Amino acid sequence: MKISQKNLLTVCFLFLLLVCILCNSKKTAEFAYIGLNTWYLNMIPSLFPFMVLLNLLISTGLSYWFMKPFSFLLKPFHNTEDACFVLFFGFLCGFPLGAKCVVDLYSRGRLSKANSEYLLSFTNNIGPAYFFGFVLGQIYPTPSVGKSLLVMYGLPLFYGLFLRHTRYRRILDRELMTRRSEPPALMPILQCLPDAISSALTQITMLGGYMIVFNALRILPELLFFKNPYLYLAGQSILEISGGLLCIKTLVKPALLTIVLAHACLAFGGLSCFFQTTALFQNTPFSGKKYMLHKLLLCSISMIVSYLLFR
Repeated sequence: MKISQKNLLTVCFLFLLLVCILCNSKKTAEFAYIGLNTWYLNMIPSLFPFMVLLNLLISTGLSYWFMKPFSFLLKPFHNTEDACFVLFFGFLCGFPLGAKCVVDLYSRGRLSKANSEYLLSFTNNIGPAYFFGFVLGQIYPTPSVGKSLLVMYGLPLFYGLFLRHTRYRRILDRELMTRRSEPPALMPILQCLPDAISSALTQITMLGGYMIVFNALRILPELLFFKNPYLYLAGQSILEISGGLLCIKTLVKPALLTIVLAHACLAFGGLSCFFQTTALFQNTPFSGKKYMLHKLLLCSISMIVSYLLFR
C-alpha cells in the first residue's frame, strides 16, 4: 500500500522534529518547563475550581436557575438561559471553559447547533485571572485598565452582539419562537460531585499536556528564525500564548507596539489554545475552520482598536 503525499510530509516533519529535539534537548526541556510552570502556577489555581463548579452546575441541572438573577444583564443578546450561562461563564472564567460550556450543553440537548456555533465565535477568550495575574503590569507597562478591559472583553462582546443581529438574527429569532427552553431535571449535588471532580481533573491535565507540548515546539522558531527577530517573535506567538507574550516583553521595546502585539496574541490565543478547543469538538458537528476564522477576525480588530486607543 502506497503512502499518500500528505502522510509522507507528516512523517518527514515528525522525523525532523525528533532530530531537533534530540540535538537540542536542553533548550527543549527549558521551553517545556515554561509550559509546565505556567500551567502549575497559573492555570491550575485559576481554572480548576471553576471547572469543578461548572461541571456541577451543568450535571445537576442548576445551570438554568443559576442564570436567572443575571439574565437581565444579557437581554441585548436575546437568547436562552443556557446561552446566557455560556456567556457568563465564558467571559468570567475564560478559555477553555467557554467552549466546554457550549459542548456540554449541546451534548445534553440544551443548545442547538446554530446557537452553539454562534456562542463559540466569541465566548472562548483568555480569562480575567490569567490577564490580570500574568499579563497586566508584567508583559507590558500597565496602561489604563479600562482601555485594556475594553479591548480584551468589550470587543468580543460587541462582536457577539454584531453577529447576533446580523449573521444569526433570523435563525436565532426563529429558534426562540419555536423552541421552548424548559428547566432541566435536577440531580443531587453530592451524587454529581465525584464525576465533576474527575472530569475537571481530566480537562486540566489535558490543558497542561498541550501547554507543555506546544512550549517544547518553540524549539522550531528558535532554530529556524534565530537571525530574524520578527519571524522568531511570530513563530513563538503563533505556537503558544504564554511563550509569545514573554518574547514580546523581551524583544519589543516601544510601549505602543508591545501593547498592540500583546492584545493580538491574546485575541488569537495561539495554536495550543486552538487545538485544545478543537479537541473538545470531537463527536460534535462544530467546525474548527469557522472557529479559527472568528479568532483571526477578532485578532485583527483587537490590533486596530488597541493601536487607536493606546497611541
